[in-house]
Amino acid sequence: MAWIRLTSASLPVFKMQAEQISNCLTMNTIQHDRLNALTKGLAFDADVLPSEAKARGWNLLNGDLTLPLMVLKESALAHNLQAMSQWCAENNLLLAPHGKTTMCPQLYERQMAHGAWAITVANIAQAQVCHHFGVSRIVIANQVAGAGNIRSLAKMLSGAAAPEVTCLVDSVEGVQHLAAGLQQFGAQRPLNVFVEIGRTGWRTGVRSAEQLQEVMAEIHRHESLLKLRGIEAFEGSGASAAEVDDFAVAFKTSAQQLLKQWTSNDAPMVSIGGTAFLDRVLMIARELQPTFQILVRSGCYVTHDHARYQLQHSQSIERVRGIAAMPAFIPALELWAYVQSRPEPNLAFLTFGKRDAPFDLDLPLPLFALSAGDALSEARSLTGARVTKLNDQHAYLQLQDDHDLHIGDLVCCGISHPCTAFDKWRVLPVVDDDYNVLDLYQTYF
Repeated sequence: MAWIRLTSASLPVFKMQAEQISNCLTMNTIQHDRLNALTKGLAFDADVLPSEAKARGWNLLNGDLTLPLMVLKESALAHNLQAMSQWCAENNLLLAPHGKTTMCPQLYERQMAHGAWAITVANIAQAQVCHHFGVSRIVIANQVAGAGNIRSLAKMLSGAAAPEVTCLVDSVEGVQHLAAGLQQFGAQRPLNVFVEIGRTGWRTGVRSAEQLQEVMAEIHRHESLLKLRGIEAFEGSGASAAEVDDFAVAFKTSAQQLLKQWTSNDAPMVSIGGTAFLDRVLMIARELQPTFQILVRSGCYVTHDHARYQLQHSQSIERVRGIAAMPAFIPALELWAYVQSRPEPNLAFLTFGKRDAPFDLDLPLPLFALSAGDALSEARSLTGARVTKLNDQHAYLQLQDDHDLHIGDLVCCGISHPCTAFDKWRVLPVVDDDYNVLDLYQTYF
């Protein structure tokens, strides 16, 4: 098939094609899944279909839900979806959002409606979720190994509803292992593969031009089972923009090596991550276009965050200021909790802990507090306060002298690293700017 080349003018056409795909998503499982008090965050008397949530008139600030609770702000979601879609169109980039971030088919549907070319995942279990909900093009940004995994992949590639699947390879042995498994388990459709380009000390991927050549040659020896689509890299392993720039030189050399061996009528594809160093991804893309089709796999853009990715994205914007335009993202995830204890003058305990919040990069960031019955306009800033430690169900909140908190007050926190936020929650309410519940989004980790 011919790859779609995006321009600003072609965005409406591309969105129409993407919407035709998204309309095929099967949301019956979600729409007919009644939710009740067995779902964390829902009250004792809750019994609702996601489609009925808005009609219930629930409001987080009125005590209609139990806390702690992670919520999604609809205004931020809508902004981020449109911003990334428009930016990719303007820069002739294909987007395959990394679905492992959210594992939320309702968000996949919206991402595809905004022009996503595919959904990216990290393993077979996640790919099966995408397939179950009707995603027709899946990128597994990882190597697939082991009989159980390859058997499921082969079954997925068989039958009338088989999706188009692409995964990664980075060794001759890995290619042989994958091909043998696909043949053993009767895959009825070829599997697309990217050769992953790595770097010493980083994650997976070939480490030299010689290895790249050997892996490409081995793929061609299994053409009935495997189809070479291009090369891939995860630049997010870099510790700095300078390190990513250094890696980019070798990556672009690998792309030219791929081109010399290219015999397909399809344009060769280059796939890059694109969350932490989105500006460097754009610079790489500009040097490789139009010969190569560029596929970006950013996952965190859809919700952004209040800490790590907000900092990294602001740095990306500054690095290319005056050179290139970057999309602006708004944090969409908030973690709400109650104050449950004030045992010391400058210490409060909140009702969330490690089971509720991401803590692998940074601890949650206190934003503001409300007392029961307060209007949002009366929110009290918590600037200077910080969460210093988490237990399973307790957050240690260190306060300044002028912070006034009482038992039962609501505290809103931002988070760092969306990828380890969604996995704590089976259901996340989508709320408007007044915290009225609009929908209930489900995750499948």
